[in-house]
Amino acid sequence: MIIMKLLLDSANIDEIKEIVDYGFIDGVTTNPELLAREVLKGSDTEKIITDITKIVNGEVHIQVTSNNYDDIIKQAVKIHSMGMNVIVKIPVTFNGIKAIKALKDKNIKTTATVVFNSLQALIAAKNNADYVAPYISSIDNIGSDGVKTVSTIKTIFNNYDIKTKILAAAINNPVQIVRCGLMGIDAVTMPYSIIKKLPDYPETSINIKNFENKWSEIPESSRTFFNK
Repeated sequence: MIIMKLLLDSANIDEIKEIVDYGFIDGVTTNPELLAREVLKGSDTEKIITDITKIVNGEVHIQVTSNNYDDIIKQAVKIHSMGMNVIVKIPVTFNGIKAIKALKDKNIKTTATVVFNSLQALIAAKNNADYVAPYISSIDNIGSDGVKTVSTIKTIFNNYDIKTKILAAAINNPVQIVRCGLMGIDAVTMPYSIIKKLPDYPETSINIKNFENKWSEIPESSRTFFNK
């Protein structure tokens, strides 16, 4: 059974280590902004990317930093060399789309990123991107409906039996994840703050507290099963 993949969008090694330990995460995505944030704290890109690939057993999506075609290809080959589980993220510019096609011929996996509409996704899919990554909340922020855009992409891909997967990005709340799941979206990537909210529900906390209070009322001598 195939279940929607959940990925962490981060370049912070401490965050990645913590979330990976929980077990349900299928991989990590990052981008130049997230990398720069960590570099400004005193690290460097080589160490960060190397550490991520060592920590994560699942997919690792690393983005190129240039829109120049030759640079994209050069960076993509370097990223690909980090491991078979590493996928190259490339923005959907003309040079990016062209690079995606060329990299497919080299058997290098790609994620077409910074997708804002279904036509960008379709073009990337026609050039055999392995994933397209629509930015849900960013689409919302410009007055459109991010989840509806993802739904449209899903419909188009289904209509033509397109094998490119959809990786919903720019997740701002858990409800967006649920809506993606209802559509059968292949994967979602979200920041640390959102992942920490997934099991966090007020009624769950209240019930757990009630259990603890009731358990504390019985004498220590009666807790034999759990205390031995």
